[in-house]
Amino acid sequence: MITRNNRMARQWLVLCVVALALSLPSTLWAQMRMPDPVQQDKLELGKKVYFKRCVWCHGVEGAGDGPSADRLFTRPRNFTQGTFKIRVTDSGELPLDENLIDTVKNGLPGSAMPAWGEFLSKEEIKSVVQFVKTLVQDRDFSDEDEELAVMDFGKNPWGTSEPYHLGVPEEDIAAGKEIMIKNKCFECHGGEGRGDGNPTMKDDWGFEIMAADWQQCWNFRGSRRNHYDPFNIVRAISTGLNGTPMPNFREKITVEDRWKLAAFVNSLCPRKKIDRLANKPINDFLIKSKYTVGPVTSDWNDPMWQAPEDDPRAKSRPSGYTDIEGGGDQYWHYIALAGQIVRGERNFKPKVDNLWVMSRWSEEEQAVYYLVEYHNRFLSNDPEYPEGVAIQWPGQLEELFGAEKPYFIFGDSKKPVDIWKASFLPKNYDTTNAPNPDGYDLDISITELIGNGFEDVFEKDTPGGVQIVNSKYVQGRVKIMFRRSLTTENPDKTDVQIPVKGFVPVSFMEWSGFNKEHDEYMAISTWVYTILEPPLPASLIYMPPIVGSIFFGFQMWLIWMTKRTRKMVDDKTWK
Repeated sequence: MITRNNRMARQWLVLCVVALALSLPSTLWAQMRMPDPVQQDKLELGKKVYFKRCVWCHGVEGAGDGPSADRLFTRPRNFTQGTFKIRVTDSGELPLDENLIDTVKNGLPGSAMPAWGEFLSKEEIKSVVQFVKTLVQDRDFSDEDEELAVMDFGKNPWGTSEPYHLGVPEEDIAAGKEIMIKNKCFECHGGEGRGDGNPTMKDDWGFEIMAADWQQCWNFRGSRRNHYDPFNIVRAISTGLNGTPMPNFREKITVEDRWKLAAFVNSLCPRKKIDRLANKPINDFLIKSKYTVGPVTSDWNDPMWQAPEDDPRAKSRPSGYTDIEGGGDQYWHYIALAGQIVRGERNFKPKVDNLWVMSRWSEEEQAVYYLVEYHNRFLSNDPEYPEGVAIQWPGQLEELFGAEKPYFIFGDSKKPVDIWKASFLPKNYDTTNAPNPDGYDLDISITELIGNGFEDVFEKDTPGGVQIVNSKYVQGRVKIMFRRSLTTENPDKTDVQIPVKGFVPVSFMEWSGFNKEHDEYMAISTWVYTILEPPLPASLIYMPPIVGSIFFGFQMWLIWMTKRTRKMVDDKTWK
């Protein structure tokens, strides 16, 4: 009896210890260590690097108030309080040297912080990090009270490598979505993860800040040179982002569930090849307009408008991709946008930095369709500042030679441009509305403009017949479909005449009315090209069956000859 009682007592003691351990803060299971002290011998070189490279944004005293600061979004980091975003340490804690070195080396995608590893030596990077640490005024890296809890993030449970999403079980991605809903991540990041949840967020210094767009993971801060790695998401969930409204969830979400949440977030981002210098997807400089037998539908849910990027099973598009069910011959073309910084009310910080474009044309209709899509977290309700997007063409294409193009912002006096501008406001919409899966219809109008330069942009007397045949705003995403005939009467030679098989220059403009963008205060692309793919020749329809029949007949003849020869040999041997 005594032995039995002792055994039961030990079991209860073990259970109590386990329960107590599970109830303790997760920081107790982190690796505790002191901050890395400032290395005095590197300060002289670090100071030289800082005042040559960094002072223009971060300021003389590191307060994020350099001469360029007001022109940037998001604002440069204020170092004085020791508040650093990208760390492996707990919320509110100082970073490790390796965290700061990685930030300087690889930059912060989605911000103006470049990857200095392309321009500075390893020694210069290590040295400037030491100098930055001396700019912290409110804290001391040598203070014994500044003990750090280095987080344990676990390992990728699926063992996947780039592009990372392939091989992750669908049930884990679905579980990650449920975790997202349970923890109300949509309140900031939006119902479909485009960062359209909260329009009023500010950082610790009172400056505007926006939640990450999960569908553009190349803009994640701290994604370094591996933009699609779910570890970047797990780290942000675990440590939070100091100085921003993004808290850590280490007490609310287990490490296992953080990886599942990361798998869901990671699954939303289309895979594109990343430009190492720009830290963005490589621009598509050729928009292919697909040939369509019969009329083109304006319903973008139709299979003819579906692309591999639209299928959750096929988020990557390697060269030589295979078609998927429901379409697959289409392609979303990525078009990079930048702020207009050469004229008038310059725009250094456009809120939209890319467009996605898809196109089809119909020989039967003799018309071309361009479906333009872009992410814009919030839209304007102010008629004085409508939202806008435009497609710009050479107005006199037939008079251009070779690679000649007009000036890409409203053309010039000798080479006019033909501009199709859609202006719109959402109906029954408010930025504080709950996520609306059905989206919002747009009160939209189309204006056709002639541009002969900044000071000479005016509406056409005789429009060329451009139409908006479909439009919608759904949870941070604008979709607009343009249609126009390939040719027009073109009385003043201002309407672009779009040839089949010819390469035609085209560029794009975007105005975010919510951010008071208007006129030359806009986002723009450079000139790219578009081409109407020609129809397949009739020979490609009837020739393959003929060639196949001939090849099959030849194979059967070879078999017959082989059998005949063997029989003759056997008969001769017998005799």
